[in-house]
Amino acid sequence: MRKTIDYSLNVQKLTIPKGHRIIIISDIHGKLSYLKGLLNKLSYSKEDYLLIAGDLLEKGGESLATLRYLMELKKTHHVDMVYGNVDARVLENLGSVDRFYKRYCQRMKYWGNSIYEEMLKEQGRLLKEQGERSLQAVEMGRRNGGWKKGSGVEISAEEAFALIWEKYDRELAFIQNLPVILDAGAFLVTHAGLPTEEYTGLSALEVERMINWKGFQDEEMYFSRYVFVGHWPVTIYERDRMDSSPIINREKKIVSLDGGCAVKRDGQLNAVVLSDIDTEDFQIVSYDDFPKARVLETKKGKKGNFCSRWKHRFVELLETDEEGSIVRFLHNGEKCWIPAAYLWEEDGGLSCSDYTDGELALCAGDEVSVVGSYHRGYLVKKDGVLGWYHGALDMHKEKNEKQ
Repeated sequence: MRKTIDYSLNVQKLTIPKGHRIIIISDIHGKLSYLKGLLNKLSYSKEDYLLIAGDLLEKGGESLATLRYLMELKKTHHVDMVYGNVDARVLENLGSVDRFYKRYCQRMKYWGNSIYEEMLKEQGRLLKEQGERSLQAVEMGRRNGGWKKGSGVEISAEEAFALIWEKYDRELAFIQNLPVILDAGAFLVTHAGLPTEEYTGLSALEVERMINWKGFQDEEMYFSRYVFVGHWPVTIYERDRMDSSPIINREKKIVSLDGGCAVKRDGQLNAVVLSDIDTEDFQIVSYDDFPKARVLETKKGKKGNFCSRWKHRFVELLETDEEGSIVRFLHNGEKCWIPAAYLWEEDGGLSCSDYTDGELALCAGDEVSVVGSYHRGYLVKKDGVLGWYHGALDMHKEKNEKQ
């Protein structure tokens, strides 16, 4: 009988010697270009220890390639990872044809991609009945390289299910054997949350909760050693800015890593870097592939009227122009203009991605990621913080630096 996942407590204990750099990341979500970009930015080498807090797969459009890349990297480098809720679902929904087909259609409807689809494409196959596509899937597909119905031999869900188990047993076994906790002695790494530092004896139900824990950073929980988690994009937490950088809570000893890679419109892949096993001096390094530019005019910045977050994402459309729409937020009646790329249809209504109308304080010469260019100005990120900039930019930074 094929084995999927049983949520048993699987802990991997690590021995990391002094004198080695430790890089901790999370939530790659099948965005291989971001993973490679981040590792290149870090000048990653065989001397480093790379630890990943789960959600390796889905949403980014390169899940199969990402998984294989990590499998090969693990053979030559110090790489360890836990599984996340999305990784677990990839296996869990291969428990039956019905569950597989339902999950496949769900992924394709809302995200425009799935590791199952990637597997079938590689085999020259195409699922005969694929279900509908939402506007969100169209936008996600555009952001992650575009979705097109592939060519290939059409097969049924039953045939697709059998083919995946037959051809991808090595990849599925790799996921199935991943631990749920990495214990490095000085710190712990898990996907979403941890009910207790004394984890021995946790039940399967508690393990399943651990990989689905929402808002762990807000829990009144305190640890004697740092716990690194992902899962909950950091922009969802209530801060006075729209910030995709990791949250390092030194009182609770909880570090939240998820920068919204492949999930948020302006997401990034974050790393917290430790120069040695016993340091608490954490360096933050992040990667995104937005165009880079130099700020040419100093601006004081201005606090926005709002930061919209996933918990209060539903809006009512009032008026539309060529670049966006004026909407009313259903939870408080607030009205504001939102760029079109931050809006999508959901459950018969309209939703807004994490966004702010605030303006960044920037100095001439600052480097920014340019998320969007509009008649009213530029939407940019500086050190992970999103905001508007109303001034001139030098959009040829890389070219200028080479000259």
